[in-house]
Parts: sequence; C-alpha cells; structure tokens
Amino acid sequence: MRFNHRFGSVNVKLFDPFFTLYLLVWIAVKISRYYDFSIGIVNGYLTDFLAVPAMSHLGSYLISVFYFKQNYYTYPISYSLLSAVVLSALLEGIMPLFSTQYTADFVDVVCYFSGALFYEYIHKFYLKKRYAI
Repeated sequence: MRFNHRFGSVNVKLFDPFFTLYLLVWIAVKISRYYDFSIGIVNGYLTDFLAVPAMSHLGSYLISVFYFKQNYYTYPISYSLLSAVVLSALLEGIMPLFSTQYTADFVDVVCYFSGALFYEYIHKFYLKKRYAI
C-alpha cells in the first residue's frame, strides 16, 4: 500500500514530519509503558496533546485520497475542536465511570484543545505551505 498519492502536480504524503513525530512519540510511550519506564510529562500529557493533530492529519489524508481525489483537503478548525470535545467527553467524562483504567483529568482536556490549536496553526500551516492550499 502506498502512503503518498499524486493529485495533479501535488504529491500528498501521509508521513510528513509532524505525523511521523506523532507516531514516534506514541511508539516511545507504548514501549516505555511496556517496560514500566516512565517518561514523565511525555507519558502523561504529550500523547493527549498529539491525539487530535494525529487524527486530524490522518482523516484529512484519507478524505483527500478517497473522496476528493483531486485536491488535498484539510479540516476546518471546527472539526478539530469537535474532535477535542468528543475525546474529552468520552475519555475524561464517560469512560472513567465504567473503567478504572481511565481517570478524569482536566489537564488532558486542555491538552486535547491545545493539540487542536497546534494542528490548526502549526501543522496545517506547514501543509498549506507545502501543498499551496
């Protein structure tokens, strides 16, 4: 399976520097948890911060490839903020009621919304510059 697609003169790639960083951080955290080695704030909050940008980028890529097929699509900020609302409600509100693996943490909510803003003003800026959107 290819993870880059050509639209006219634009070669859209899933693994840009930001998305690659999101995955590497996630892998590092998973490995550290497996070996019971804490990475401090990375383990606690960075993954929450990167959740919305990673999902937004993956979703934009998939929509670009399978729906638009001609242009690179990026989510409007309202979609990223809605993702932060849904993650906050599910992971910080509902899931702690049903499982002890989840704990309600307001800082996680701040991380989800900060990640949405990061995607909008940093990652999406990179994409717009790269693909001339």
